[in-house]
Amino acid sequence: MADSEMLRERLSDMGFEVEENEEEALNRALERAEQTIINYCNCESVPEELNFALLDMAAGEYLATVSCQGGEGDNFKSLSEGDVSITFGEGGIESKVDELFNRGREEMTSFRRLKW
Repeated sequence: MADSEMLRERLSDMGFEVEENEEEALNRALERAEQTIINYCNCESVPEELNFALLDMAAGEYLATVSCQGGEGDNFKSLSEGDVSITFGEGGIESKVDELFNRGREEMTSFRRLKW
């Protein structure tokens, strides 16, 4: 089963450094991602084969939290004052979070069980 150290390594592989005091946030992200998979698949626990999908979803959860707190989410391209114009760059943390949230959905479908 995935743990916070594995999540820390996954985030590091993607270029995001996690501070030492972020253990609780990592664990919450893992719990949310685990519950999402359990609910989607209608199973008691996350199948071993979905651990990589779990890590990616948890990384997306963590990055979304960091982005909401004003961490890495600043993605301004330009800002004007006269007639107010703000432009955001493409491919920032929001697109990465969306990609991570949806990664592994195809794999999860093969583990999905019917709910009566």
